Amino acid sequence: MVTTDPCSRLKVIQTQLIPAILKSAVENTSSDIRTAIEISLPDLEEKCLELAEKCEKEYPDCGKEIDLCKVENIKIFLSGQKKS
Repeated sequence: MVTTDPCSRLKVIQTQLIPAILKSAVENTSSDIRTAIEISLPDLEEKCLELAEKCEKEYPDCGKEIDLCKVENIKIFLSGQKKS
């Protein structure tokens, strides 16, 4: 089993997973979009917050390179998305 540090996991989420979710939502049906919004994204939000907390503790300077490595950035991004 490969163990990856929280910063690397957040970088993959930011650069690969989120764009893949958005691309998939555009290409698929409204029920797929609903599933992503109601199930996948809240779970992803929770996991990102957990990883960001670990990242801030273990690698405090990482947030300069990877936006999602700061809990504050995740909350700002999500609050902006929920208003839309």
